[in-house]
Amino acid sequence: MKKQLAMILIVLLIGLSVMPAGMAWAENTDSATQTEQATDPENTTGASSTQSGNGESAASAQNARDKNIFNTGTDPLWSFVEIKVPEQALVGQEFDVEITVKNMGTGSGMFPEFRFTEESDKKALSHFTIVGGTADGVYDTMLTEIKGGETKNFIITMKVNPETKELPEGSKYRINCMIASSNWQMNDEKRYQAVKSFEMDVVYALSEPSFVVENVTFDPAVTGETEETTATLTLKNISETKANNVVVTLEGTNIGDSGEKNITVRDLTSTKQLYNVKGKQKVEVQYLLELNEDRKNNEMKLTVDYNGAEKPQEIVLNMPLPLQENKGGKEPKVIIQRYNVDPSKVLAGNYVTLYLYVENTNSLPVNNVSIQMDVPTETSSSGGTVTSSTVFSPVDSSNTFYIDRIEGKTTALKTINMYVDPNAIAKTYIVPVAIKYESTDGTKYESSDNVNIPVTQESKVEIISSNLPVMGNVGEPLNLSLEFVNVGKVNLTNFKVCLEGDIPGKEENVYYLGTFNAGESNEYTASIIPELEGELSGSVKMSYIDADNQDVALEIPFTCEVGPAIDYGEMDVPMEPMEEPGLLDKLKQHWLPVVLGVIVILQAAVLIRIKRKAKAEEELIDG
Repeated sequence: MKKQLAMILIVLLIGLSVMPAGMAWAENTDSATQTEQATDPENTTGASSTQSGNGESAASAQNARDKNIFNTGTDPLWSFVEIKVPEQALVGQEFDVEITVKNMGTGSGMFPEFRFTEESDKKALSHFTIVGGTADGVYDTMLTEIKGGETKNFIITMKVNPETKELPEGSKYRINCMIASSNWQMNDEKRYQAVKSFEMDVVYALSEPSFVVENVTFDPAVTGETEETTATLTLKNISETKANNVVVTLEGTNIGDSGEKNITVRDLTSTKQLYNVKGKQKVEVQYLLELNEDRKNNEMKLTVDYNGAEKPQEIVLNMPLPLQENKGGKEPKVIIQRYNVDPSKVLAGNYVTLYLYVENTNSLPVNNVSIQMDVPTETSSSGGTVTSSTVFSPVDSSNTFYIDRIEGKTTALKTINMYVDPNAIAKTYIVPVAIKYESTDGTKYESSDNVNIPVTQESKVEIISSNLPVMGNVGEPLNLSLEFVNVGKVNLTNFKVCLEGDIPGKEENVYYLGTFNAGESNEYTASIIPELEGELSGSVKMSYIDADNQDVALEIPFTCEVGPAIDYGEMDVPMEPMEEPGLLDKLKQHWLPVVLGVIVILQAAVLIRIKRKAKAEEELIDG
């Protein structure tokens, strides 16, 4: 109500201010412009203004040109000055769009709003949401008016929907932004509009905090005689998500069964409080270490815990500490100490991060380390055409990675982001890794290893149609049916459909399909004869083994109200005795033989009469 009263008041005020100007244009006079000229310090002549062709004074037209305003009468004219967006937006995260618009007309734009659509054909938003806007992409500026010549800046928050996929390199999502308003009369459907499009680069990010140790330094530097040193660990949260109340604990490994540690933490406590660590943030933590001269290795375990973590993250560190004096003469050896993938379950069509821990097992450093991954491909043929596709595609990099230097007895971490082909066959892929490096004297060496990455396709069964009974009677069959399809890209094995619950005769209604091929559909039918009145509840259960060799079950519940048995005896109707057919009815039933008999009798009578007449004539002649 308040908004309507405000609109009426503004209409009256603007109408009173505009109507005289309109009348002045009709009479080739511009009192408003003349007043402006009279107060203009540059107008020193004091003479009346000269009229322009559109009814404006020359000074008014010049003023409009100076301010880049067009004479539109009482209508607004919208223009987008600028739209600023971030370089990238994270899946599931919010981002700000800064929009600057200008009303280039002489009329006011009333109650302006922004409308967002997607793609070149202006479809409704499906990958983004307007924070504080409507479901169909409308954002109300909450402004009553933007006057002619006025420029406004808006910051609108949008969110990338969690199910949005990252597009291939070079492709972006296109969003259309429209500003729409009424003119001062407010009797139209906001037909004063302008549209400008912008593109968004959507990228995948780790949804949970994940930490890696990027570097370790020692003070003092460790030699064969060093007993104590302070280790400074550089810890990085490689995800985009903040970790709250982060706590880290460092401990060495046992030597034998005595409980003695290879490296002992000499701080008051081995647990350090790091508080909150933002996404992509690096933090440093220091530990005073005592080095056991009898140690056989330099492995230590760093445990990272934070609020909300399902379980603490454990990082095994191979501290770059010499076990003995460097005597030289040893050939350096670089290996893949270990690796892991995140997420651990790699789905085709998603992104995966591979963490390679590259270890220099020798005490001598190595230089110019080159790591080349032989990314596997799949070949398929269709219609005589053979095509080949890459299973794993590194994101923002090639298949070759470099590390300048790895110190002796040190492990370097290399992080590789890859996109998995959506059509990849579900299996474990062997990725060969070739490592080339140089010793300190320039001698070149090579080694090789394999990384195994299991890829799985999502298994999914959808119900196309169903016919489940809701009412029945005791002793009367209840028929149910389900039509289902394997919409995944993998075959499902040990596929079985049966009835679950206290249902009579469920043992006879088991359908074993065996292998349910991808893309195929099938149907399950069953017949139940209720034995008791009341509510009959149960479910249709589908069970199978998916591509990960896991047992999967899908249940479709149903409930049926069972009434009493139907008494068919009460429905019997006594039949009346049938009357014996009369002579006429019998003749009607056998009319054909009767007609033939009559014809035969008539023919016989005619013949007898002819013979008698002939005999009489013969006797008359003889007599």
